[in-house]
Amino acid sequence: MRKILIVNGHLVIGGAEKLVYELAVFAQKNNIAPTVLIIDNYIREYYDPIFKQKKIKVVRTRLSTIRNFRAPLKMLRSMYWSLRLKYFANSVYDSIHVIGLHNIYRAKDFINHSNRFYWHVTNAAQGAYNYPESYFDNPNDTLVCINQYQENELDSHYGNDVFKCKRVLFPLFLND
Repeated sequence: MRKILIVNGHLVIGGAEKLVYELAVFAQKNNIAPTVLIIDNYIREYYDPIFKQKKIKVVRTRLSTIRNFRAPLKMLRSMYWSLRLKYFANSVYDSIHVIGLHNIYRAKDFINHSNRFYWHVTNAAQGAYNYPESYFDNPNDTLVCINQYQENELDSHYGNDVFKCKRVLFPLFLND
């Protein structure tokens, strides 16, 4: 069975979290085993019981170093996932989907995979684009924009030459 990893920071009620839900359910319906990885957040949130009911695996851990020894089990889990994603992600998962450009810093250096998708789910009105150009420098990565406005905003902010990664428009709202 094919497997995908979906990376986000939360599972609260929100647009990005709804996208996580839709991707996971779509994958499951199409015989792809989704795993949802929530980084640096151990709080049980809105979608946790929904994913449990649908038998979709949710993992909450850190990929960066845990600095103290207060929680040895969390530390071991963190080490396990860090090693798994840094060295074995290509053999375990068919693709990695990072939801939100603001989560790339949590995943880019820790998840080595030849088929990463970065889903851009915000607009400039929600905040300035202050992402480093290095986020877009890998030609194996794919930047997925969910509307044309995002593509235009990225082009006007960074210029077209910055993007070495593939860019795809995947409109979530058909009336745009």
